[in-house]
Amino acid sequence: SKPRTRPRSSASRACVRAAPAIDEASSPRGPDDHRLMVGVRVRPLSAAESARGAVDCLSVTEGNKVFARDPDEKMGGRDYLRLQQFNDHAYQFDAAFGPESGSSEVYARLVRRVVTAVIDGYNGACFAYGATGSGKTHTMLGQPQEPGVMPEAVEELMAAALRDDDFDYKFGVSYVEIYNEKVKDLLNPDSQADLEVREDAKHGTHIQGAVELAVGSAAEIMEHMQRGSVYRTTEATNCNEVSSRSHAVLQVTVKAVQRYGEGGGSKRRLAK
Repeated sequence: SKPRTRPRSSASRACVRAAPAIDEASSPRGPDDHRLMVGVRVRPLSAAESARGAVDCLSVTEGNKVFARDPDEKMGGRDYLRLQQFNDHAYQFDAAFGPESGSSEVYARLVRRVVTAVIDGYNGACFAYGATGSGKTHTMLGQPQEPGVMPEAVEELMAAALRDDDFDYKFGVSYVEIYNEKVKDLLNPDSQADLEVREDAKHGTHIQGAVELAVGSAAEIMEHMQRGSVYRTTEATNCNEVSSRSHAVLQVTVKAVQRYGEGGGSKRRLAK
């Protein structure tokens, strides 16, 4: 009998949000600039998957639609118990990226708007989630030859600050790991403290006790991030020999003080 080869295709989701840290009434940004956006990136088959005859069952069209095909025909037979059901499924997102898309395209369509919002004084966030081996770390961090969305965001954030003649900027960076419901400071790995997430009127939502280092360039931020990543919890899985077994959160704090004009030095912006 013909062996049944299980098809495999995996997708990771990137979600971005810009939340107001300043008065929305005085902001020129529209309501769509504050909403959550969701994008899906379909990764290519791995070498091991291709070697065992796996095939793609996901396809991306029109830049925002994902079609999932029923794998029965590709598994060497048809499941007659499911013939009365719809075999194909369609999903629509704010953005969808096929295996041929690069991280720079993901950044341009989903993350750049968040960087612009942070420079304007808004809090912004970008996070990725998906199954083990779906490509979350690749999309967020990338490789030297193909940087992920985090390095691109840091570079553009610094470049935008240099172009702004009206404000002086100061940057700080923190980097923590969440694993087994415990929060560890990756920039202070010698500390075994389980940090606490707190919220108050002065600091907003923050991680009490996490080290925040002053930085002046994108290279410094990436250096701290690479150093901290060495201490992340990893473990080999069937999908990835060095799978990240934890959630890592990199936070860049942006403080801006007005240089000139009436009230110069008194107008401030704070965003993360």
